[in-house]
Amino acid sequence: MKNFYKYLAGLLMVLAGCGDDETRMASDADYFPLRKGFYQIYQVSETRYLNIDDSESRTFQLKTEVVDSFINQEGGYTYTIHRSERSTPSDPWTFTEVWSVRLNTANVVVSEENVPYVRIAFPAVTNRTWDGNALNTLSADEYTVTTVGKSYQLESGEQVGPYIQIVQEDEFDPITFKDMRQEFYVRNIGLVKQEITDVTYCSTQGDCEIGTQVILSGIMYVQTLIEYGQN
Repeated sequence: MKNFYKYLAGLLMVLAGCGDDETRMASDADYFPLRKGFYQIYQVSETRYLNIDDSESRTFQLKTEVVDSFINQEGGYTYTIHRSERSTPSDPWTFTEVWSVRLNTANVVVSEENVPYVRIAFPAVTNRTWDGNALNTLSADEYTVTTVGKSYQLESGEQVGPYIQIVQEDEFDPITFKDMRQEFYVRNIGLVKQEITDVTYCSTQGDCEIGTQVILSGIMYVQTLIEYGQN
Protein backbone atom coordinates (compact mmCIF):
# COMPACT_ATOMS: atom_id res chain seq x y z
CA MET A 1 0.00 0.00 0.00
CA LYS A 2 2.87 2.38 0.80
CA ASN A 3 4.32 1.74 -2.63
CA PHE A 4 0.95 2.51 -4.17
CA TYR A 5 0.77 5.88 -2.40
CA LYS A 6 4.32 6.68 -3.46
CA TYR A 7 3.36 5.84 -7.05
CA LEU A 8 0.22 7.96 -6.82
CA ALA A 9 2.13 10.91 -5.40
CA GLY A 10 4.71 10.65 -8.16
CA LEU A 11 2.01 10.45 -10.82
CA LEU A 12 0.32 13.56 -9.46
CA MET A 13 3.63 15.45 -9.55
CA VAL A 14 4.15 14.47 -13.18
CA LEU A 15 0.63 15.52 -14.12
CA ALA A 16 1.09 18.83 -12.31
CA GLY A 17 4.28 19.46 -14.25
CA CYS A 18 2.55 18.71 -17.55
CA GLY A 19 -0.20 21.11 -16.61
CA ASP A 20 2.35 23.87 -15.97
CA ASP A 21 3.88 23.30 -19.41
CA GLU A 22 0.50 23.45 -21.11
CA THR A 23 -0.37 26.66 -19.28
CA ARG A 24 2.94 28.22 -20.29
CA MET A 25 2.52 27.28 -23.93
CA ALA A 26 -1.04 28.58 -23.97
CA SER A 27 0.03 31.92 -22.52
CA ASP A 28 2.79 32.23 -25.12
CA ALA A 29 0.28 31.55 -27.88
CA ASP A 30 -1.89 34.33 -26.48
CA TYR A 31 0.64 36.86 -27.74
CA PHE A 32 -0.90 36.14 -31.15
CA PRO A 33 -4.64 35.63 -30.50
CA LEU A 34 -6.41 33.71 -33.24
CA ARG A 35 -10.18 33.42 -33.06
CA LYS A 36 -12.76 34.06 -35.74
CA GLY A 37 -13.97 37.66 -35.73
CA PHE A 38 -11.01 39.08 -33.81
CA TYR A 39 -9.80 42.32 -35.45
CA GLN A 40 -7.13 44.97 -35.04
CA ILE A 41 -6.96 48.48 -36.51
CA TYR A 42 -3.64 50.26 -36.94
CA GLN A 43 -2.46 53.73 -37.86
CA VAL A 44 0.33 53.41 -40.41
CA SER A 45 2.93 55.81 -41.75
CA GLU A 46 5.11 54.69 -44.62
CA THR A 47 7.82 56.28 -46.75
CA ARG A 48 9.41 54.46 -49.67
CA TYR A 49 12.64 55.88 -51.09
CA LEU A 50 13.08 55.27 -54.82
CA ASN A 51 16.26 57.29 -55.27
CA ILE A 52 17.96 60.34 -53.76
CA ASP A 53 15.41 62.81 -55.14
CA ASP A 54 12.30 60.63 -55.22
CA SER A 55 10.26 59.24 -52.34
CA GLU A 56 6.62 58.34 -51.74
CA SER A 57 4.98 58.89 -48.35
CA ARG A 58 1.51 58.03 -47.15
CA THR A 59 -0.49 57.57 -43.97
CA PHE A 60 -3.43 55.22 -43.75
CA GLN A 61 -5.30 52.83 -41.50
CA LEU A 62 -4.91 49.07 -41.71
CA LYS A 63 -7.44 46.51 -40.47
CA THR A 64 -6.66 42.84 -39.92
CA GLU A 65 -9.39 40.33 -39.11
CA VAL A 66 -9.45 36.57 -38.54
CA VAL A 67 -12.19 35.35 -40.89
CA ASP A 68 -11.81 31.58 -41.04
CA SER A 69 -9.74 28.54 -40.01
CA PHE A 70 -9.13 25.04 -41.31
CA ILE A 71 -7.14 21.93 -40.39
CA ASN A 72 -3.78 21.91 -42.14
CA GLN A 73 -1.53 19.03 -43.23
CA GLU A 74 0.35 19.15 -39.91
CA GLY A 75 -2.86 18.36 -38.05
CA GLY A 76 -3.07 21.85 -36.57
CA TYR A 77 -5.07 24.85 -37.65
CA THR A 78 -4.36 27.52 -40.23
CA TYR A 79 -6.18 30.84 -39.81
CA THR A 80 -7.16 33.14 -42.66
CA ILE A 81 -6.51 36.85 -42.09
CA HIS A 82 -8.13 39.53 -44.25
CA ARG A 83 -6.29 42.83 -44.56
CA SER A 84 -8.05 46.05 -45.55
CA GLU A 85 -7.01 49.69 -45.81
CA ARG A 86 -8.57 53.14 -45.73
CA SER A 87 -7.05 56.61 -46.02
CA THR A 88 -9.07 58.21 -43.22
CA PRO A 89 -11.48 56.96 -40.51
CA SER A 90 -14.42 58.28 -42.56
CA ASP A 91 -13.52 56.22 -45.65
CA PRO A 92 -14.87 52.71 -46.30
CA TRP A 93 -12.50 49.79 -45.91
CA THR A 94 -10.93 48.46 -49.11
CA PHE A 95 -9.88 44.81 -49.06
CA THR A 96 -6.22 44.43 -50.08
CA GLU A 97 -4.96 40.88 -49.48
CA VAL A 98 -5.15 37.62 -47.56
CA TRP A 99 -2.50 36.44 -45.13
CA SER A 100 -2.52 33.16 -43.23
CA VAL A 101 -1.25 32.15 -39.81
CA ARG A 102 -0.56 28.71 -38.43
CA LEU A 103 0.05 28.06 -34.76
CA ASN A 104 1.56 25.03 -33.06
CA THR A 105 3.39 24.28 -29.83
CA ALA A 106 6.70 25.49 -31.30
CA ASN A 107 5.93 28.78 -33.02
CA VAL A 108 3.64 31.19 -34.85
CA VAL A 109 4.13 31.19 -38.63
CA VAL A 110 2.73 34.10 -40.66
CA SER A 111 2.53 33.73 -44.44
CA GLU A 112 2.77 37.10 -46.17
CA GLU A 113 2.09 36.86 -49.89
CA ASN A 114 2.72 33.09 -49.60
CA VAL A 115 6.12 33.60 -47.92
CA PRO A 116 6.18 32.04 -44.41
CA TYR A 117 7.96 33.82 -41.55
CA VAL A 118 8.42 32.47 -38.02
CA ARG A 119 7.15 35.50 -36.10
CA ILE A 120 7.24 34.09 -32.56
CA ALA A 121 9.05 31.01 -31.22
CA PHE A 122 8.00 29.34 -27.97
CA PRO A 123 8.79 29.66 -25.18
CA ALA A 124 8.87 33.45 -25.57
CA VAL A 125 11.56 34.17 -23.00
CA THR A 126 14.21 36.87 -22.83
CA ASN A 127 17.19 36.30 -25.18
CA ARG A 128 15.40 33.52 -27.08
CA THR A 129 16.64 33.56 -30.69
CA TRP A 130 15.51 31.82 -33.87
CA ASP A 131 15.70 32.13 -37.65
CA GLY A 132 12.67 34.08 -38.86
CA ASN A 133 13.33 32.76 -42.38
CA ALA A 134 13.70 29.11 -41.36
CA LEU A 135 10.66 28.07 -43.43
CA ASN A 136 11.35 30.07 -46.60
CA THR A 137 14.18 30.36 -49.12
CA LEU A 138 15.50 33.73 -47.95
CA SER A 139 18.81 34.07 -46.17
CA ALA A 140 18.85 33.47 -42.42
CA ASP A 141 17.48 36.32 -40.30
CA GLU A 142 17.94 35.99 -36.53
CA TYR A 143 15.10 37.25 -34.33
CA THR A 144 15.62 37.88 -30.60
CA VAL A 145 13.19 38.37 -27.72
CA THR A 146 14.62 41.34 -25.84
CA THR A 147 11.83 42.23 -23.39
CA VAL A 148 9.25 40.09 -21.58
CA GLY A 149 6.62 40.74 -18.95
CA LYS A 150 6.32 44.52 -18.69
CA SER A 151 3.13 46.54 -19.17
CA TYR A 152 2.51 48.44 -22.40
CA GLN A 153 0.66 51.70 -22.98
CA LEU A 154 -1.55 51.81 -26.06
CA GLU A 155 -2.14 54.99 -28.07
CA SER A 156 -5.45 55.36 -26.21
CA GLY A 157 -3.55 55.56 -22.92
CA GLU A 158 -4.80 52.13 -21.81
CA GLN A 159 -2.23 50.12 -19.86
CA VAL A 160 -2.14 46.51 -21.03
CA GLY A 161 0.25 43.62 -20.79
CA PRO A 162 2.38 41.78 -20.41
CA TYR A 163 4.17 42.29 -23.72
CA ILE A 164 7.17 40.89 -25.58
CA GLN A 165 9.54 42.86 -27.77
CA ILE A 166 11.10 41.01 -30.69
CA VAL A 167 14.07 42.58 -32.47
CA GLN A 168 14.30 41.21 -35.98
CA GLU A 169 17.31 43.27 -37.00
CA ASP A 170 19.52 45.92 -35.40
CA GLU A 171 22.32 46.83 -37.80
CA PHE A 172 23.63 50.31 -38.53
CA ASP A 173 26.56 51.55 -40.58
CA PRO A 174 26.60 55.38 -40.75
CA ILE A 175 28.22 55.20 -44.18
CA THR A 176 26.19 52.61 -46.04
CA PHE A 177 22.93 51.44 -44.44
CA LYS A 178 20.51 51.19 -41.52
CA ASP A 179 18.43 48.07 -40.92
CA MET A 180 16.36 48.18 -37.73
CA ARG A 181 13.18 46.13 -37.38
CA GLN A 182 11.18 45.29 -34.28
CA GLU A 183 7.71 44.16 -33.20
CA PHE A 184 5.79 44.37 -29.93
CA TYR A 185 3.13 41.83 -28.95
CA VAL A 186 0.73 42.07 -25.99
CA ARG A 187 -0.91 38.97 -24.53
CA ASN A 188 -4.53 38.55 -25.71
CA ILE A 189 -4.18 41.56 -28.05
CA GLY A 190 -1.42 40.56 -30.45
CA LEU A 191 0.78 42.88 -32.47
CA VAL A 192 0.58 46.41 -31.06
CA LYS A 193 3.50 48.02 -32.86
CA GLN A 194 5.81 47.33 -35.77
CA GLU A 195 8.76 49.55 -36.70
CA ILE A 196 10.87 49.13 -39.81
CA THR A 197 13.80 51.25 -40.97
CA ASP A 198 15.56 49.51 -43.85
CA VAL A 199 17.46 52.05 -45.94
CA THR A 200 20.63 52.31 -47.98
CA TYR A 201 22.67 55.50 -47.84
CA CYS A 202 24.25 57.20 -50.81
CA SER A 203 27.99 56.71 -50.46
CA THR A 204 29.26 57.76 -53.90
CA GLN A 205 31.43 60.84 -54.14
CA GLY A 206 29.86 63.45 -56.43
CA ASP A 207 26.24 62.41 -55.86
CA CYS A 208 26.33 63.05 -52.13
CA GLU A 209 28.72 63.62 -49.27
CA ILE A 210 29.77 60.38 -47.60
CA GLY A 211 28.62 60.11 -44.01
CA THR A 212 25.68 62.53 -44.30
CA GLN A 213 23.24 59.59 -44.44
CA VAL A 214 21.38 60.76 -47.53
CA ILE A 215 18.93 57.95 -48.28
CA LEU A 216 19.34 56.32 -51.66
CA SER A 217 16.66 53.62 -51.36
CA GLY A 218 14.60 51.67 -48.85
CA ILE A 219 11.60 52.02 -46.55
CA MET A 220 10.60 53.55 -43.23
CA TYR A 221 7.40 52.09 -41.77
CA VAL A 222 5.57 52.45 -38.45
CA GLN A 223 2.38 50.51 -37.66
CA THR A 224 0.64 51.33 -34.35
CA LEU A 225 -2.46 49.69 -32.87
CA ILE A 226 -5.35 52.10 -32.22
CA GLU A 227 -8.30 49.68 -31.80
CA TYR A 228 -9.01 45.98 -31.32
CA GLY A 229 -12.08 43.90 -30.63
CA GLN A 230 -14.34 41.00 -31.53
CA ASN A 231 -16.97 40.94 -34.29
